[in-house]
Amino acid sequence: MNKERLGLIEILFASFLFGFLPIMVKLGNNLGAYNLSFYRILISAISLLPLFLLFKKFKLIPFKYEKGKLVLFGAIHGFIILGYFLAIEYLSIASAVILLYSSSIWIVLFSNLILKEKITNRTIFALIVSFIGLILILSPTNFFLKESLFGSIAGLLAGIGFGLVYVLSKTFKKYDKVSLTFWQNLIAIPFVIPLLFINPILTFSTKDIWIILLIGVVFTTLPFILVYKGFEKVKAQKGGVIILLDIIFPILLAFIIFSEFPTVIETVGGLLIILGSFIVFNQK
Repeated sequence: MNKERLGLIEILFASFLFGFLPIMVKLGNNLGAYNLSFYRILISAISLLPLFLLFKKFKLIPFKYEKGKLVLFGAIHGFIILGYFLAIEYLSIASAVILLYSSSIWIVLFSNLILKEKITNRTIFALIVSFIGLILILSPTNFFLKESLFGSIAGLLAGIGFGLVYVLSKTFKKYDKVSLTFWQNLIAIPFVIPLLFINPILTFSTKDIWIILLIGVVFTTLPFILVYKGFEKVKAQKGGVIILLDIIFPILLAFIIFSEFPTVIETVGGLLIILGSFIVFNQK
């Protein structure tokens, strides 16, 4: 098996594992989105430590560069996780996932504002296509229902935050991706500790413990490592297109496990967002 094919398989498997994250959040409804957000961040930070301790390839860059921006980076990360988990709790998995991955729209906009990257005519066309898809997802039929309003706003803010964090990650000069991921999770912990007091859980069942570990390690840290390794072997353009499967896999799994399926409007909206992302990824 050649190097590029192995990299594509690693990214593909990572997308498949990421697809289980919203499924586990639904299954962990006993814990609630607030508690799951905290434990997901805590376990992710802890589970990254062995990489730095056991493997010479992964070297932790110390917390001494661009501290203010790094703290902002971690704080936004905490609110992204919370927004995404709340969207999963109040909306269908399809809607929550598509709103999060509307981040492709915000990445382009923040890249222009922060990185001063020029927005081409092709990108403008892709943005228009994606915005139309987003409007369809946030259709008045669903948006003005009380629960859907809360979930939709949470998911939309998570998508905006995701786009901002991605662009900010490009501005760090001293930190590699693994170090950034560790610090963003560790720094986020103080910001999400208050969530434990909103709906406190005093006792954990065996199921609860397994869900927390699976969310933090198997469906977060492990796929991140696979993505990191995969992108070392393939061109960013090819890997970026495969990453779009992060949208498809959760929707398919939700259909298989919960018999959830997006409405026609949600499906069209999601396809338009994917199309817009595909156009951006494939421009030279």
